[in-house]
Amino acid sequence: MRITKLALLLAILAALVAPLSSAAEENPEGWSGEMAWPREYSNEAGAKLTMYQPQVTSWEGAKQLEARVAIAFSAPGAEAPSLGTFEIGADTVVDLDTRLVKMTSVEIIKHRFPSLDDAMSQKLLAKLEELMPKDELIIDLDRVLANLERAEVQGKPVKTNTEPPKIFVSQKPAVLVILDGKPIWAKVKDNDLEYAVNTNWDLFQLASSSTFYLRNEDAWLKASKLTGPWSPAGKLPKAFKKLPKDNPNWKDVKESLPGEKIDASQVPSVKMSEAPAELIVTVGRPKLEEIEGTELLAVVNTESDLFLHGKESRYYYLVSGRWFRADGLGGPWQFASHDLPEDFAKIPSDHPLADVRASVPGTPEAQEAVLLAQIPKTAAVERSKVTAEVSYVGEPEFKQIEGTTMYYATNTQSDVIRVGDMYYLCYQGVWFAAASASGPWEVTESVPDTIYTIPATSPVHHTTYVSVYDYNPYSVTFGYTSGYWGVYMSYGCMVYGTGWYYNPYYYYGPHYGYPVYYGYPYSYGVGAYYNHYTGTYGRGASLYGPYGGVAGGARFNPSTGTYSRGAVAHGPYNAGGWAEAYNPRTGTYAQTRQGANAYSSWGTTGIQRGNDWARTARYSDSRGTAAGVRTSRGGGAVALRGDQGGATVGRTAGGDLYAGKDGNVYRRGDNGWQRREGNDWKSTERTAERTRDRSGAADRARSSGIDRSTIDQLNRDRSSRTRGAQRSGQYGSWQSSGGSRPSRGSFGGRSGGYSGRSGGFSGGGARRRR
Repeated sequence: MRITKLALLLAILAALVAPLSSAAEENPEGWSGEMAWPREYSNEAGAKLTMYQPQVTSWEGAKQLEARVAIAFSAPGAEAPSLGTFEIGADTVVDLDTRLVKMTSVEIIKHRFPSLDDAMSQKLLAKLEELMPKDELIIDLDRVLANLERAEVQGKPVKTNTEPPKIFVSQKPAVLVILDGKPIWAKVKDNDLEYAVNTNWDLFQLASSSTFYLRNEDAWLKASKLTGPWSPAGKLPKAFKKLPKDNPNWKDVKESLPGEKIDASQVPSVKMSEAPAELIVTVGRPKLEEIEGTELLAVVNTESDLFLHGKESRYYYLVSGRWFRADGLGGPWQFASHDLPEDFAKIPSDHPLADVRASVPGTPEAQEAVLLAQIPKTAAVERSKVTAEVSYVGEPEFKQIEGTTMYYATNTQSDVIRVGDMYYLCYQGVWFAAASASGPWEVTESVPDTIYTIPATSPVHHTTYVSVYDYNPYSVTFGYTSGYWGVYMSYGCMVYGTGWYYNPYYYYGPHYGYPVYYGYPYSYGVGAYYNHYTGTYGRGASLYGPYGGVAGGARFNPSTGTYSRGAVAHGPYNAGGWAEAYNPRTGTYAQTRQGANAYSSWGTTGIQRGNDWARTARYSDSRGTAAGVRTSRGGGAVALRGDQGGATVGRTAGGDLYAGKDGNVYRRGDNGWQRREGNDWKSTERTAERTRDRSGAADRARSSGIDRSTIDQLNRDRSSRTRGAQRSGQYGSWQSSGGSRPSRGSFGGRSGGYSGRSGGFSGGGARRRR
C-alpha cells in the first residue's frame, strides 16, 4: 500500500532548527547539532510513535532519497509497543551551511509489522497516518553520507593539470612571495616609489636607489635584487610617508609604518616565484613519527601534510588536494594521487592527520567529499529586480576558447562568453544574456548547452557549474556546485583549482593613471587544504602573504583607481576565513559559519535562497504553528497546534533499533543481532553462523528467518550510524567553537616563524588538528 505525501514530522523541523541560529552564542551549555535519534511523537489521547534513525539506501543526485525506518507504536494503555518497518521515498533539500537535509513529499513505499496480520497492519497504518503530522522530516547530512554505499558515489571528473608546481623547502622560517608573471610596476603618484600590482604582498621599489622593500606583517625587509638576499629595512625612506592619505590602497601599509625593528636573525627566508608555487618549512631537519598500522612516518615538525613512506623511502606531500612524491625533499617531485601506497588509506580515522584521508582515493572521506561537491546551492531570482553591468578596459576584447567556437572577454573582470551572435554573463551564480557585449543584460533561463563543454584549460571553466534548475515567467532558479568556487573532482578526490595557469590581463594605456591588471585564481601558493566540515577548501595566510593568501594577487578597479588585495577580498584571517572558499576572479564567496554564498551578496531584493528553511526556530503555515525548545542536557520537545488538535514530540531516552531489508525489526545484543518476535527478542546471528558450517547451511539459514545478506546489511548500517553520529558530533563541536582551526601550540617563533605572525604557521597553510 502506498500513502502519497505522507509528510513526516512537522514538529521535528522546529525542534531541529532551533539549535542552528548560532550555536556559539545561543547555546552556552554546549549542546549542538540536530536532536538525537530515536524521536518520540505523542498526541493528547496518549498514542505514541517512536521513529528510529532512517537507514538511507540511496540518494539519487542528492535529490531523491530512499531509506528504511524502524518504528514503534504504542496505543493508549497498551502493555508493549508494536514494532514495524517502513521503506520511504522523499525529495530532499540540502542546507550545506548547517549540514542538514530536509525530506519533503515523504511517501511510504512499503510497510511491515511482523507481529500483526495483514488486517491489523492496515488498521495500525491508518492510525499512524492520523498520528503523524503532515509535513517535513529533517536529518543530519553526516548521517546520510555515512549510510551511502560506495558504488553510489559518482561525480564529474575534470581533466586537471597534474604537473607539480615549484616546491620550495626551508629548514628555517620562510615566506613565499608569488608574482603573477614578471613584475608589473606602477608608480605612486607624486612619489619616487613604485609598487608591484600582480602580487598579494606589499612589494615596493625605490626608483632613485634601485632598492626593493617588502612588508612582512609589521616589519619591513629590503634587498638590492628581488631574489635577495633580504635584510632588515631599518629606517624607511621618506617616500613612504608621502603615500596618499585618502587612498585605500595604502591603508594597511601606512598602519605598519614606521615598521617594527628586527635584527638579521629574525629575517625569514624569502622565496620569490613568478609562477604559482608551494613552500614546505620544517623546524630544522625533518622529525619523523610512526603512524601505527602503516609503514608511514609523519613529518611532525612542519605544518605541511608531509610523510615518508618507510618501505619506499620516499616523501609524499599533499597540497591543494593533490599528492606529489620525491626521493628527497629537494625533488624532483612527481604526481602521485593516482598511485598512492595502500598505507594512506590505513591512517586511523582518529589520528591527528586523518584529514588527509579525504584526499586518498577510495576512502569513505574522499567519497563523501565527492558527493558533497554535487549538492547545489540554489536561489530564485526575480527577473524584474536583478540586473548586471560589465566594465571593459576600452572596447570589448575576446579570445577564442581552445577547442571550441566560443570566445571569452579578456579585458574585464566579468565572465562574458560569446556564443554565435549572443553574449552570456555569469555573475554571482546567475546567468544573464544580451545581444551586445555591453548589454543591457537580462536574467535568462536559456543557457546554450555548448557552454557546459568549456574545458578546464579555459579561465571561464568554472561557469559550467552554474545551471538553471527551474523557471517561470517571473523568476529563474539558479544553482551552483563546488566547481564554481574552484573545487573539482580529479582521480576520485576533490582538488582545489584545475592546476592550469591562466595568464593575467595587463594594460597600461594613456586613459589610466595605473596599469590595469586582472589576474585569475591559481591552484597553488594559497596553502589550500580540504575542510570536511564545510565541503570547501580553506586557505592559508601568512606564509603566502599578509592579505590572506588569495590566489590571483591584487585586482584593479579602473573606475576608482583602487587595487583590492586579499584583505579587501575576503577579510583578514580569522575563523570565518578558515571555513571559506573564495574565488577572487568572480567574487564567489562561500562561508559555512556565516551561511553566505554567491547569492547573498545580492541582498534580499530579487533573490530568495533555496535553503532558507533552516534559518528559523519557528515554523508556521496554513496547518498551524510549531515552536521548538531544548534543554542543556540535549533533550528537546516541541508543541504543535493546528486544525487536527495538539500533540508533542520529544527526544527519547535511548534505544537503538534497525529495519532489516527483510522487513523485520532488529537490535544489537551482547551476543549479536536479535530479531523481534511477538513481544520477545530472539537471537538470530549465532544460529545463522552455526548452520553455515554444516551441510544444507543455506536452507537452514533461510528457515531461521534471516540470511547472511541481512546480517551484513545490519552490520553496515550499524557501522554507518556510529560513523554518522561521530561526524555529526564533530561538526557540532567545531561549529560551537566558532568554526576556528585548532591551534597546534607546539611551535614558537616570530615573523616568518611558526606562531601566527606573517610567515607563521597558524596563519598559513596550517595543519588541521581535531
